[in-house]
Amino acid sequence: MKRQWLGYGGMFLLIVSIAFWWLSNTTRYTLDRSVSVTPPQSEKSRPEKYAPGFSPPLIYSETRAPCADRNPLKTAFFGDLHIHTGFSADAYPEGTRVFPDAAYRFAKGEAIDLPVENGAEPMRAQLQTPLDFAAVTDHSESLGEGYICRTPGAFPGYGARACKTFRGGGEPGLRIFTTVHAGTRPKRKPAVCGKGGEDCLEAARRVWRDTIAAAEEAYDRTTDCAFTSFIGYEYTRSPSGMHMHRNTIFKNASVPKQPGNFVDYPTLPDLLEKLETECRQGIDACDVISIPHNSNLSSGNGFNTRSLEGFSEEAQEAHRKQRQAFDRLMEITQHKGTSECVNGVTDILGDADEYCDVEAIRTIGTRVSAFDLTSWIPRLYRQTLRECREEDLDPKDNLYKGPCVASRDFARGAWLDGLLEAQHSHTNPFQMGVIGSSDTHIGTGGNTAEATWPGHIVHETSLEGRLGAPGLGRHNRIEGNPGGLAGIWAVENSRDAIFQSMKRREAFATSGTRIAPRFFVGDYPEAICERDDWLEIAYARGVPMGANIPAPADTPTFVLQAVRDPSGEAQALKELQIIKGWVDDEGRKHSEVTTVVAADQPRGAPSFCQTYRDPDYDPSQNAYYYMRAVELPSIRWSRIQCDALDEADKPPLCDQPMSDRIYEFAWTSPIWFEPEP
Repeated sequence: MKRQWLGYGGMFLLIVSIAFWWLSNTTRYTLDRSVSVTPPQSEKSRPEKYAPGFSPPLIYSETRAPCADRNPLKTAFFGDLHIHTGFSADAYPEGTRVFPDAAYRFAKGEAIDLPVENGAEPMRAQLQTPLDFAAVTDHSESLGEGYICRTPGAFPGYGARACKTFRGGGEPGLRIFTTVHAGTRPKRKPAVCGKGGEDCLEAARRVWRDTIAAAEEAYDRTTDCAFTSFIGYEYTRSPSGMHMHRNTIFKNASVPKQPGNFVDYPTLPDLLEKLETECRQGIDACDVISIPHNSNLSSGNGFNTRSLEGFSEEAQEAHRKQRQAFDRLMEITQHKGTSECVNGVTDILGDADEYCDVEAIRTIGTRVSAFDLTSWIPRLYRQTLRECREEDLDPKDNLYKGPCVASRDFARGAWLDGLLEAQHSHTNPFQMGVIGSSDTHIGTGGNTAEATWPGHIVHETSLEGRLGAPGLGRHNRIEGNPGGLAGIWAVENSRDAIFQSMKRREAFATSGTRIAPRFFVGDYPEAICERDDWLEIAYARGVPMGANIPAPADTPTFVLQAVRDPSGEAQALKELQIIKGWVDDEGRKHSEVTTVVAADQPRGAPSFCQTYRDPDYDPSQNAYYYMRAVELPSIRWSRIQCDALDEADKPPLCDQPMSDRIYEFAWTSPIWFEPEP
């Protein structure tokens, strides 16, 4: 009898184990593959085949005075298009009380008070050099919930338990609403949002109006054109922490009444269709772009070519066209790491690139903490990062489960996958230019100086907090960095001019310094750099960064030019590199880095200008080229800030094993070559 019961017990345990495994590996939400996807139809959604010339017609879409300073050869403007304030539900519970009006004042050069933890000494922060443009991009998913929970008497939900937790702060307050981002079918809390979520929708509209008003107040409409503000928000889809986040940036103040959010638009086709119908088609003066960011943390999902696998071919092609029309830029660097490239992947042929590891949050072989909320039973575990495999793709929701690392999580790999898609479907969904930004959660956009960086979340406003061990989600701490800047070549500093250049992809990214890079291809004389009118010739006889052109029959000439950051804090330039990506006749992906010009060290160079002709140019290949400018090595923030203290005052965490030296970069948007049919 005893053996019999043991047998029953063993069978019971086996059944429970199988059930647990099945539940923990079962997706909560299965895609409905019968859903149709509508391709964009408006004139505003037709992607440019060629980059326009250097003096495109500029027509203001809103009332303003003409800028007194207009440069037909374009000026480099620097900004930050990824700024969070106390309106974000992952910032307020931690103590952020900086709101959009103060964030814009900071961006314009005014000193503001920083939020601090546990009654610490008040801190002030101020930019050494004000930004030219900025956008507050608070998380749209919890705009209403946050308003209800921090505004007594506004809605009945203020007294809900969830709101009390939110106001209580700390990790519980942080997670009470942000966990909705971690599912595949998020839902609002009825106790807070009321029946049908109507209270949260109305509250979100109020916050959206305040966001618009702050941007309108900050925008310089005088002839000085000293500062440009954009209206925007962040769409935060991140099932199980896999970042598929994107910032929505509008051209002007003609915007929809409600920001799109993950709850109402749980898939990317849903969101982009909303932007098409409600903005580009629904409002005459409205235009918008959607900027993916932190693809380095997406576990193969940020630029997943199989996201609509199983849908009709019409739906898949419509989505490719959506991405081509709206994803004009991607954020290649920010405080959660750089998304340019990764070493160790097997699907791209080419040598390792030492610069791919600079300020990288995820690299193959590192250990990370992860959680899974897309299965029926949540799991928290640690895993050694590996390359994404076929078995990582869950066919129920077309998401890669992980975490894992894919080459397409990074710009080079995504651009290569775009070339492959274009070969098969004639539509390249990943033809994106680049910008950088900060992703600050304390309202301090553009605060990228290594020596004085105060962190980007409240916990980091003490040095001990910045030096702490990384945690789940956005808590990168010692692995984090000050983030980057968005660079735009535009004829003037106005919304219309800058947005026009963003949409045309005449944009670049820096890792935080103000390097100004230029990148052209065309029919140029070899000695073009020696001419005073080289820039006029560059625009007149070729195209700039961001262009998409038919592959010339003869080998074209590239012009690479960059000027160092003019501040005394930055290093001189070390080298200019051209990075080529292409797909060969057998469908294999290749990447190649070539140093075109380098300075004598240790002094470096204040500027470079050099021509380059690819010795292996093949007009029959789908290819892209972009330029990377590299500064001389400099000291990382963690070492600078620790060394500034007396030995007795240094926190023990100053001894953490981190690289003391980094490189600062500027990356241009690529130029794409399409072979003639």
